[in-house]
Amino acid sequence: MSFPAISAQAVTKTYKSFRSSVRALTDVSFTVQPGEVVGLIGPNGAGKSTLLRILLGYLPSDNGASVSIFGRLPDELEVRSWTGYQADSVFRSPQIAVRKFLEFHSELLGSLGSASQVDEFLTAFTMTGSAGRSLTSMSKGMRQKVELILAFLGRPKIVFLDEPTASLDPPSVFELREFLAQQKAKGVTIFFSSHNLTEVENICSRVLFINDGRLVADYPMEGRAQGFLEEAFRRHLVERRVA
Repeated sequence: MSFPAISAQAVTKTYKSFRSSVRALTDVSFTVQPGEVVGLIGPNGAGKSTLLRILLGYLPSDNGASVSIFGRLPDELEVRSWTGYQADSVFRSPQIAVRKFLEFHSELLGSLGSASQVDEFLTAFTMTGSAGRSLTSMSKGMRQKVELILAFLGRPKIVFLDEPTASLDPPSVFELREFLAQQKAKGVTIFFSSHNLTEVENICSRVLFINDGRLVADYPMEGRAQGFLEEAFRRHLVERRVA
């Protein structure tokens, strides 16, 4: 029996405090099939990061929701081994060299041929010449490349990316686009949140639009004209203001 790579049904999340509560997500439902590349877009505060954390099993949803990764709960240990995640995070060991950092994590993942995979990914992101530098000496864009490589180490079945192009210069964005196309060709499922609408159009087969915590559109991208997402984004913001 085959399962969707992601199944999210009636996902709702309320942040509660002593004095008040804030609804971040309301009844968000969708599925992603294995091998799809799906983008998640929406304005700031729409609930994108909350949704990603719930899908990853880092944050519980409210009662009544159902979330699964290939038919399993996101926080199961085996599911963790199938999952890669890139986030805008601070490195835990800033003095370690880039190659050593990646090889160490590859070994933790149990990846066979870890050194060759690290070399392959460093080449893909034009970082071979920087592999001996310490993490602390890298620019923010270079550190983001390391986080992207880290997300794909161990050959995960599904990878979640949170604003993967945020700190990248144009040549690095082009590298990422080509790299993601290669990973898609290998059957990796990719789900990513981004404000870069051009790259979402270039990379994704589907795009989910979230606004005020609700899923308001699910766009198949085949055959769409360039600039479609910008027009859709503007339309949804106008509808939001009118409402």
